[in-house]
Amino acid sequence: MTMRPSARPPVPRAPAAEHDVPRPATGAALVTSPSARAALAPDLRWLAGAVVALLAIVTGVAVAAGPAGVAAACAAIAAGALVLAGRRIPSVFHFVLAGLLLGYLILGRGFAYLGAGGLFVGELGVALAVIATAVSLGRWRIGTVEAVLLAFLAWGAIRTIPYLGAYGVTALRDAVSWGYALIAVGVATTLTAPTMRVAVRLYGRLALPAVLWFPVAAVLAAVLADQIPAVPGSPVPVIYFKSGDAGVHLAAIAAFVLVGLYRRSAVVEAVLWTSWGVSAVLVAALSRGGMVAASTAVFALLFVRRLGRWLLPAAVATVLFIGSWLVDPTVDLGLQRQISFQQLIDNATSIFVDRPNTSEQGTKEWRLAWWEKIVDYTVDGPYFWTGKGFGINLADDDGFQVLAGQALRSPHSAHFEILARTGVPGIVLWVLLQAAWAAAMFVAALRARRTGRAWWLAVVAWLFIYWLAAIVNMSVDVYLSGPQGGIWFWAVFGAGLAVARMIKDGEPDAVEPQADD
Repeated sequence: MTMRPSARPPVPRAPAAEHDVPRPATGAALVTSPSARAALAPDLRWLAGAVVALLAIVTGVAVAAGPAGVAAACAAIAAGALVLAGRRIPSVFHFVLAGLLLGYLILGRGFAYLGAGGLFVGELGVALAVIATAVSLGRWRIGTVEAVLLAFLAWGAIRTIPYLGAYGVTALRDAVSWGYALIAVGVATTLTAPTMRVAVRLYGRLALPAVLWFPVAAVLAAVLADQIPAVPGSPVPVIYFKSGDAGVHLAAIAAFVLVGLYRRSAVVEAVLWTSWGVSAVLVAALSRGGMVAASTAVFALLFVRRLGRWLLPAAVATVLFIGSWLVDPTVDLGLQRQISFQQLIDNATSIFVDRPNTSEQGTKEWRLAWWEKIVDYTVDGPYFWTGKGFGINLADDDGFQVLAGQALRSPHSAHFEILARTGVPGIVLWVLLQAAWAAAMFVAALRARRTGRAWWLAVVAWLFIYWLAAIVNMSVDVYLSGPQGGIWFWAVFGAGLAVARMIKDGEPDAVEPQADD
């Protein structure tokens, strides 16, 4: 028989005397006590309001003082944010990055020009990425992709720093081709599984509004270009539609639905695919790069073979194709190319065959001639090891300037720009980096499939299509060196690294959303 120890009798507590003075609460008690927090809330709100008012006054004075004042104000605000946010900097970075990505998606180049004193909103995202990485170094893992990424960043810096004295800020502007990769480092370091699930859910809510917005934005940007207000301090209109960028987003939205991340009613999906088809026709008529980028959505079949999800988009595509062929509408928005069925055919065929005396052939020959010259002075010339560096205007120096005010700086291809500015070592690092990332995505997909994690497999497929569409578009357009393309690309790149890490660590699947009207 087991004996239980007898319970110790409670010690009676003497009643408190009237002269007893209560002990003051400690700092921890003040923080953890709900009643204390509630009592302090009004005071904290007043304090926050006072800080915001003070920052507004300081910012106004700084803007009036000129670029130097703006830079000083930004530095002060950044320092204050560090003090107040502390370990919450990664969350602040995620919030700001989400806002940037949304702005670039909706307004394009118009949103990119928001800023003051020579500083734009994209620079804020890069600065927060660096800070968030610095406070989260314990989560940083260096694998093959990360090592190549760091080497690419280092080589980019080596080919930029020597030219700062001669070109100043211009060299830094050109260097965003590699500088925006700091966004990828920040995302790869700080992104967690719960945050990724929130990002996927928010993207699902954005998909339908985006495909509805693209045709509207294209018409507004073309027809009402003179009436749309410009971004303060720049000639760029607030609403700026670029068909190549839209093609990348259309590919990603299609992949998002096809792999099963978008779960809505049949009616909602029919509206989405119809709007997607109209947007795709518009993009394909205006840009060959955008047309090919949008078509990369079909590669989602490499990851997820849910053939039932292809029936609705196939039906919509068939109806749109036959209708365009029979009616053959022609819409002239005052742009270089009209929107018509014949224009779609011309764009598609000009990719593979020469079409003399056409605008498509002219731009094709101009690009090829410039790219050939870049190969001549790098692979076969004096800039093999170094390239021309960041800061010099390649269009002027190579003799291919076609815009007023020397506005053109890139050879309409991120790959050839990297070759021209960083030499053969730079392009080798660039190709290795993209190949290593793609291989990591396939390994993550195989691991997710083998362990039965369908949701993570779908996420990998979606990110891969985003990356592939961007690679296609940046091959023939100025994409990587602009924040509306470059920040999106490197954010997806970093998210892919983080997702691969989560899958390797055994992160369980998310619960798939139910149909929602």
